[in-house]
Parts: sequence; structure tokens; C-alpha cells
Amino acid sequence: MSWRAESTFKPSSKLVDEEKEFLKLVKKVRDIVKLEEKAAKGEALETLQQEKVASKEKVLKEVAAAAVKLPGETELFEKNADVIDLLPSGTLKAFEKKKQQDQQQRDRRARQDMEKREKVEFMTHHEKPIVDIALSSDGKHLFTCSKDKYVLCWSMKDRLLQVVATYAGHKGAVFAVDAGVGPYGLVSGGADGEVHFWQADTSKLRTGDIASPSAKLSHGGIVRVLRWCPFDAPDCKERRLASASEKLVSSPPAICVWRVGDRGKAECIVRIDDPKVLPGKANDLRWGGGAMVKLFSCHDNGYVGVWNPVSAEPLLRTCKLHSAPIMSLALAADGSQIVTASHDQTCAAVDVTTREMPKLMVYKANRPLNAVCLSADFKAGAGGAGTLVLAGGKNAREVTTEATLEDEFESKMLDAATGEEAGSTTKAHFGPVHRLLSLPAVGKGGAFGSVSEDGTLKVHGLDGRTLHSDVIE
Repeated sequence: MSWRAESTFKPSSKLVDEEKEFLKLVKKVRDIVKLEEKAAKGEALETLQQEKVASKEKVLKEVAAAAVKLPGETELFEKNADVIDLLPSGTLKAFEKKKQQDQQQRDRRARQDMEKREKVEFMTHHEKPIVDIALSSDGKHLFTCSKDKYVLCWSMKDRLLQVVATYAGHKGAVFAVDAGVGPYGLVSGGADGEVHFWQADTSKLRTGDIASPSAKLSHGGIVRVLRWCPFDAPDCKERRLASASEKLVSSPPAICVWRVGDRGKAECIVRIDDPKVLPGKANDLRWGGGAMVKLFSCHDNGYVGVWNPVSAEPLLRTCKLHSAPIMSLALAADGSQIVTASHDQTCAAVDVTTREMPKLMVYKANRPLNAVCLSADFKAGAGGAGTLVLAGGKNAREVTTEATLEDEFESKMLDAATGEEAGSTTKAHFGPVHRLLSLPAVGKGGAFGSVSEDGTLKVHGLDGRTLHSDVIE
């Protein structure tokens, strides 16, 4: 720390009026004391000087009156101890009492300000970018999480999406959300390094509800991804939850698998954070089935990792698919294929039924991709069927300095067999799309939800039509 930072000097311009008046009177007292010292040495004083000395008692009373008016946090008492010692003892006591009262008032004001900041009000929309989305077990509600610290539950009853409940408890941006069933079935995680469990049963919610966590755990790092295992029965007493976190201070990036009891008590059964095994943070996770339950992860180095979620040596395989970060994964309904979305402007469809994981199809775009989702009948390549939806766009920093496409932030529907564009949304978002969610039971032929840096939530049919929106269109 520099000497300037350590200095206790307080510029006169920073002094309050009471302090300035006090210092004027202190100077008068010191002048009188100097005159008294002269007189004690036998020096003759002029008439005006004698009058000054005679006014000492009066000036000291004025100093005492001014001292009591000083703000409690003032440093002038300590810095003018020579004058303070000349004042009656009662003056010091009165000042100490006022100082204590001022401190109590400041503490009370600080508590009130803190309570005001922490007071949660029902939210009708997100105030910052939305980064993740999940579907409720009844298929009629969506959950979103945002950098505004909240999770919201939305009803899809009407075209205009309505918030039913606000979930408050995180102390920072919330990056991950997933939904199961029961009082601990909704799960969220974020920048505060915590995972919160909430009531997921939407039938128990009433419009205007502000919910608190049913349980929570300290994860460490910045929690980026949460995925319930779809192979665990909804009513089983213990369910598996996969999580991925980003490095924060001393907490390294990690992939974890938790065993969560029916009362929200969680036990970490696998933690992967060895830098020799884990190539940095995972941007997405997906559970895979087959002969053995697996966990797929994607990373900034363009690799997909395959993990055994119950083994002490969990890494089964890695597969290099892209030349830039892979931001999202989507699994076909039958579990046989996985599709990636990458910043290298491509999506890759891979057969995950064999150890070799051959690449079946590469879908090309003209923008960085953040998200991908699949129709219920998706099958890549020759003889394939269904639709692939991809979205992304340049990030917020690049948008201000680089040219963007007119449809930069639209979601594109591609034919799974040919890779040709089959449709597009129109004026859906005006910021990068962070996540897409397949909604096969919504609409006539299925739909998908999208969330964006612009803080909005949309639901579109696979033909690009807007089915639901959180803003009036």
C-alpha cells in the first residue's frame, strides 16, 4: 500500500460544516494559549491581546458546544487532544454519547439498506440475460434462470407466457436449471457455487408465489450445468444428478455426480477434477443409456468426453469433433445419436452406439453456434428423418465491434437427412441465443423453447411460427 493510501490526511473540502466551525474555534484557543505563555514569560501584552486572553473561558464554552455537534465518525478529537484536554469532562462524555447514537443510527440505516436490497419481489420477467431453460414434469410450464439471480416458472396456458412463481435464494447469476418432480425436483446452480433444490410440483404453486430453496449444497466453482438422470424413476428415493462447474479461485473445474435423496440430501459419488483427465470446464452434459449408463460432456477444446458415472476411473473415451468450443449437446430420443453445437459454425451428429463413435453428418451454419435441439423423430444422415434446430450468434462484446448478419440471432431448422434449411424464426431475439429446449408435446408437430442474452423467452413451432412469448408481439 502506498503512503497516499495509508495517509489519514483529510482535505478541508471533505470536512462537514460542523468540523470546519470546530477547527476555527480550536485555532482561537491555541492563539490564546500562546498569549498566556508569553505573559507567563513576563512579556507585555497589548490591549487586544489581553482581551483575547480574558475571553478564554467564553471560547472554551463555544468549543465545547461545537464539539457536541461533531459527527460521530470525526477524527478531530484525536487530532486536537491539546485543546480537548482544556474542556470540561462533561463535554467528552456528551460527545461519546452522541458518537454512540450516531453509530447506532448508521448501523440501523445499513441494516435497512441491506434488507431493502435483499427483499425479493415477485418478478414478471427477467431483468438480465436468460441462460438456461427446463420443462416441468406436467409439460405445461417452463423454468428459466438468469444472470439476475432468479429462477422463474412460466405458464404456457396462453400465447403470452405468464410468470407463476419466483425462486429466490442465489447470491449471484444463475447459469443452470433442470426440472424433475417433487419438493426437491427443481434444481439450479450458479456463480455463488451453490446448488439449490426447489419445489418442482407446479400444482402446488400459486401465481405470485416467491419460493425459497427446499435444500441446498455447496458445490464449489461456478456451477454451469445440471442434469437429472432420466433413467432414474421419478418416484425413486434416490436420484442421480450430474453437474459441471467452472474454475473459481481455488476450486478447479469439475464434473460431479450426486446421489440425491427424497429429502434433498445430496452425496457426491463421483468428482472429476484432475486436470490430467478433465480438459477444462464442461459446457454441457447429457446422460446416455444402452448397455451401460454413460455421461457425455463437451468442452472448449472441441472434444466430447464419455464418462462412467459410477467408476473411480470414469473416463471411457474422448472424441475430437470440432476446431472451436462445443457449447451444447442434444441426444436423439432413442439415445443412439448425439449432436453437438460449436463456435466453429457447425453441428456434428455422432453414432454413440459403438465405441468408435463415427461421425454421421456435419450440419453447417454461418454463425457461431451455442445451442442445438432435436425433433422427436430425429435421425441423422442418409435415410434420416426429422428436424435439427440450431442457434447462437456472435457474443455481446463482438456485436458492438463487428458486423452481424441480419438474422444473426434467429433459430434455424435444418432437415436431418440433407442438412438443408427447412425454416427459420423471424425477429425472435436481438441477442445471442444461449439455450434451446426440445418440446415434442407442444403444438401440433412439436416445438422448441429458446432463451437469449436479450432476456426473453420464446416458444416456436418447428416451422418457425411463434407459439408463446414473454412479450406481446
